[in-house]
Amino acid sequence: MSPVAGSDAARRSPVRRARWQRREDRVGYAMLVPSLLPYVAFALLPISWLLWFSFQRWNGFSAPQFTGLANYQRMAGDEQWWDAVLNTLKFGFGRLIIEIPLALVLAYIFFRGVRGGTFYRTIFFLPHVLSPAIIGIIFVFLLRETGGPVNQLLTGSGLAAAPVRFLGEAGSALGSLIGVGVWAHLGINLLLFFAGMMTIPNELLESAALEGAGHWSTLRHIVMPMLAPVTRVVILISIIGTMRSFDLVKTLTDGGPAGSTEVMFTYLYRFFFEPESVPQIGYAAALGITASVVVGIISVAYLRLSRSGRSAA
Repeated sequence: MSPVAGSDAARRSPVRRARWQRREDRVGYAMLVPSLLPYVAFALLPISWLLWFSFQRWNGFSAPQFTGLANYQRMAGDEQWWDAVLNTLKFGFGRLIIEIPLALVLAYIFFRGVRGGTFYRTIFFLPHVLSPAIIGIIFVFLLRETGGPVNQLLTGSGLAAAPVRFLGEAGSALGSLIGVGVWAHLGINLLLFFAGMMTIPNELLESAALEGAGHWSTLRHIVMPMLAPVTRVVILISIIGTMRSFDLVKTLTDGGPAGSTEVMFTYLYRFFFEPESVPQIGYAAALGITASVVVGIISVAYLRLSRSGRSAA
């Protein structure tokens, strides 16, 4: 081959590679289209629809009227809405400080070996299989003041002189809601922690045992650091789940008594679908957008804090 022909081939090869790369990119984008269509249809379009109607006054029947930021201005002065936001934060924080440490400790107990561990893990996981709405209905029956099995057990055994108003008073209703939420979601977090522990090398645990480390020292200095990535994911999923709670709250307390357990998504639901009044879809859309922003801000703040803590370590 002559030097001129070789130089021409060398010049053409980058061009051919670029063409081939562009062709590969087009094929790749074309293959993504089937998976993007459901995302556009069921995520982007509804969000765009919600954002557009948050600037409207609309009852679902008559023609929408553009009102600009009126719905957001109304929301800023809506004390019941901000009480619902505060209740959501209380509910989420209360669940997290109980649920995450308890799931971690139980997972460690099962990891170190318990007779019948598989059976007990299954029992803990079973509530997660049930719908949150069904769980709420079940506990309404269990915790009711008159004739409820829990109150019958407490009064019959002498542990309580009178029936406890689990769902009838502000403080006890929120506490009961937190307790039921922990019961319903403890199992999935336990299994996630347990799966993470199964990836820890046995050599580390054996070395710790030879050095005389007890269970608490092993959990604190070996297991928890090795589980840091799993823990971040579990906490993030739990934060998002608690902030978006609706089914359990709706069926267990319906926001009562007197709004003490009203959370963001049960409150905005009333403006969308409450049968006793005319729907206020524009205002409900504004509340929905704001609720999503609140969940996003808290999630991003947690991610930043966890990353900064990891960098400092």
